[in-house]
Amino acid sequence: MRRNFGPSAVSRLSVLLLVVALAAAPLAAYGAPTNAAIRAKRAQAAAADSKLQDLDADLELKQTDLQAVTDSLAGTRADITATEARLADAQARLDESQAVLASRADAIYRNGATDFVSVLLGTTDFEDFVTRLDLLNRITSSDADLIAQVSVDRDRVSQARTGLLNRESEEIALRSEASAREREVQAAVAKQASYVASLKSDIKKLIKKEEARQAAAAAELARRAAEAASHPDDRPSDAGSLGASHPKAVTEAKKYLGVPYLWGGTTPRGFDCSGLVQYCYRKIGISIPRTSRAQFLFGQSIPASRTDLLEPGDLVFFGYNGDPHQVHHVGMYVGGGVFIHAPATGDHVKYSSLTDRISTRKDYVGAVRP
Repeated sequence: MRRNFGPSAVSRLSVLLLVVALAAAPLAAYGAPTNAAIRAKRAQAAAADSKLQDLDADLELKQTDLQAVTDSLAGTRADITATEARLADAQARLDESQAVLASRADAIYRNGATDFVSVLLGTTDFEDFVTRLDLLNRITSSDADLIAQVSVDRDRVSQARTGLLNRESEEIALRSEASAREREVQAAVAKQASYVASLKSDIKKLIKKEEARQAAAAAELARRAAEAASHPDDRPSDAGSLGASHPKAVTEAKKYLGVPYLWGGTTPRGFDCSGLVQYCYRKIGISIPRTSRAQFLFGQSIPASRTDLLEPGDLVFFGYNGDPHQVHHVGMYVGGGVFIHAPATGDHVKYSSLTDRISTRKDYVGAVRP
């Protein structure tokens, strides 16, 4: 391939400015670089991080379950303590009532029927006799009823205590299970977090490697531009039929290196491929169509086989499968086998190698000089 810039001093100056820009432009100014490996690793890290978030949520759920059963167990044990106090009180009352009854029975046993007979013989009439007999029956019945009621209360409290102890055993088992599940998820979270961290570390390494590769590529582009600048008169004899080139458009385009790609973008806030070249040409006073397909039909055509005719400012076009009827992308030639363009979503205005693209993607369909 023959490289040329045209004979004009303006063209030579444009290329020299390009060399300076290529050498000086830091990669970091355009954000973190990317490639297929980085994008794949980012996708892997995103999926792993999403799983980590799910595990974190599951861990919170398991911890909530564990706290709930722990709180319930604490409540049950508090109920057991209170119930045991009530049971002790009921037992004390029963013991006291039984002691009173035993004391009376012992007194009757020791005195025989004397007290009973003396109570009855002390009556003044039959009505008094009946009254005293009924009183004795009431006293005996009342003592028996009291003991029976206290005994029932004690048994009821004892049953409640047994139920609480059974519930405590169940809740201890539930807490053990909940604790085991919490530990299991906790271990899974730690393992997943370590995996995510390793992926992010891999991404940093890949980015660093890609930065080095891009820096080397930028240096190579600068070398090519410098080599082209050192041979400014290498111009085909039939180049004059195309008319003058427009290197000022290149000078304009370089101002927007690093501007993010934006589909439909036509301003420095964001450019798509055809929006960038249209904007730069408008800035130098030349109106060209909006879309890449319309731009391909505008101006002087340069066949794909005549890359030797390309000069700074010429528009280079690319079609699906190398089909000129399916143009989908445009850039601006800057010399030395290099062009500037707004590539695609997620990327930014930058330099690329036309010669490399021709040899690898084989989608170059020709150029136009507006």
